[in-house]
Amino acid sequence: MKKVLILTLAMVMLISLAACGGASEEVSLVDVTTEQGITLKLPSDLTLQTVQDKVTYLNSETGDNAAFGASEVGETPLSAWTEENILATYQASYPDAAVQSFENGVDINGSEALVSTVTLTSPKGAALTIALVMITDGTTNYIVNFTYSTDDEDSSLAKNLQACIDSIIIPAA
Repeated sequence: MKKVLILTLAMVMLISLAACGGASEEVSLVDVTTEQGITLKLPSDLTLQTVQDKVTYLNSETGDNAAFGASEVGETPLSAWTEENILATYQASYPDAAVQSFENGVDINGSEALVSTVTLTSPKGAALTIALVMITDGTTNYIVNFTYSTDDEDSSLAKNLQACIDSIIIPAA
C-alpha cells in the first residue's frame, strides 16, 4: 500500500510541475471542491485545468498550481511518515530536492495531517517550492500539492498558502 501512496504522490507531483513562474495581481480566495471531495479555498487566479487526465488548478502566467490525489492508507500510517520519507519520495525524480519544513501530527479542521515544504528544480530549470499536505481519515490519505516559483513570494498562492492549507476539509469517513 505504501507503493500505491508513493505512486499517487508521484502523479500529483508530476501534475504540480506542469508550469512555472511570473508575477500575479491581487486576487481573492474562492471555495473549491475537488474530484476527491476535498474542499478548500484557492486564489481566484487559479483556474480549473485538466493536465494528463488529472484535474488541477493552475495559473498559466505564474505557474502557481494546486493538484490533488487520494489513496488508501497502506501499511505505513500517516503518523509514521518522516522527513526522510518525504525527501526520498521527491529525490526519486528530483535529486536536488530539499525539505525546508516538516510537521507531522498537525490538526487541520479535525483531521490528522502532515505538512511539509520542499524545494527543487523542475525539468525546465525553474526553482520551485512545493507545499505537500497529506490528510487522513484513517482509511484514505488525501494529498494536496501547492506549487509555486521559489523566486516569486508575491504570487497569489505563495501569499495565501497558509490560508489555503488551513481551509482544507476532507470528506467525512
